[in-house]
Amino acid sequence: MEKFLIFIGENFMAVLLLISLITILVFYERKKGGTKIDASELTRLINKEEPYVFDLRSSSEFDSGTVSGAVNIQSTDLVKGNAQFKAKEEDKIVLICKTGSNSSTAAGSLKKEGFTNVSVLSGGMMGWVQGGMPLVKKQG
Repeated sequence: MEKFLIFIGENFMAVLLLISLITILVFYERKKGGTKIDASELTRLINKEEPYVFDLRSSSEFDSGTVSGAVNIQSTDLVKGNAQFKAKEEDKIVLICKTGSNSSTAAGSLKKEGFTNVSVLSGGMMGWVQGGMPLVKKQG
């Protein structure tokens, strides 16, 4: 511990710069995507507000199970005028991916296009499943 404190004392500016950069990165990542919501909040939204729920995973992952009412769409198709993407700028939109990172990036793109009410399922489908939430499978 003493060596660690000596290191910090001798490299104070470098340590201060590192802490500053980490802080900036955390704030940037938080702002980048839409509002993060958990599984219980998504369930409440689906039951009360009927949002557009878009699952950005591959079709095979989507077919293995998704959130009730979700539509499978690729993030590149999340643009105004796309036949699968019927949401208007003021509509409530929830994006889901495997872990939550791809949907955060897609949410940032939607916000740049003028969509104001975009949310991202925190932890993605992995978080949904770990929370013991139900999956709906496509009937084939």
